[in-house]
Amino acid sequence: MNMAICEDEEAEMAYLTSLVRKWSAARGIGARLSGYGSAEDFLAECGGGKSVDILLLDIQMKEMDGVELARRVRGGDEAVQIVFVTGYPDFMSEGYDVSALHYLMKPVKEGKLSEVLDKALSRLRKGSRVIIFPKTGGDIKIKADDIIYAEVLSHTVALQLTRGKEEFQMRISDMADLLGDGFFKCHRSYIVSLKYVRRVTKAAMVLEGGREIPLSRSLYDAANQAFIKYN
Repeated sequence: MNMAICEDEEAEMAYLTSLVRKWSAARGIGARLSGYGSAEDFLAECGGGKSVDILLLDIQMKEMDGVELARRVRGGDEAVQIVFVTGYPDFMSEGYDVSALHYLMKPVKEGKLSEVLDKALSRLRKGSRVIIFPKTGGDIKIKADDIIYAEVLSHTVALQLTRGKEEFQMRISDMADLLGDGFFKCHRSYIVSLKYVRRVTKAAMVLEGGREIPLSRSLYDAANQAFIKYN
């Protein structure tokens, strides 16, 4: 696993590094950990962040701040788990825009960091699943992580992906069986990936970016439970 810390304070960098190494050793995880003193240093070496699985990111840094760096990373990679580390809670709303996994307030507590890293690891493992979909002309393989939601369109079921869309001749119930864990059939015409859900209302499951997927009223409690359990 590739992990990175982007932090411009040397003492904080050393502290976080020690905690991460302790966590990885306790979990028996082979982790390659890199440290960067600025957003610019990170971009120079890692580009869009495709080589990083988990990124611990300070928000307030000189020149480019952590939120802007997160936007650039997220633009090139949906899978990287971004954890903001900050002394200020003011930027939390912006964290939702870049699908940040969590905010850790300084001084970071070892137990809380371990809990968040466990969650990041779990999400990464879930995201490695590949689903095979039958289609005329040959089966198609799609990563579960790339599927945002499924929607009934006339006589087909369409998968809205992080990049593009695919349509299949099948029933929504069969699609639900194929998708399996990490997805929730929230309406007779919709199945949503819990990875992309940011909140649940009485009438919708709200995705990052604000898109609302219809939620049947009778499924509100089940949707909440699924959302809480996944997160």
